Amino acid sequence: MNTKKLTDTALTALDRVGYQLESFGITSKVNRHTLVALLMAEKSRFEGERDSLNAKVVYYRHLAESTADSALKPARQVADTVRNLFGGAKA
Repeated sequence: MNTKKLTDTALTALDRVGYQLESFGITSKVNRHTLVALLMAEKSRFEGERDSLNAKVVYYRHLAESTADSALKPARQVADTVRNLFGGAKA
């Protein structure tokens, strides 16, 4: 589901909630506008959390790749030395 369709569905649902709140006489502090403001604030917070998690994933992926390279470096050097001793081509 794309963002536009999801947003439209959420706003339609909020309109219904706002109408129901008005029919019950609850309009002073909880209304459509405060609900929309709350949703937009939470959307921004969610996007920030998602960006933070993406940054952590990138960091730990880089850390894992560099650790693997460091761990395999001696083995590659030995393999290259053996290959050179026996006259094979370097990979």
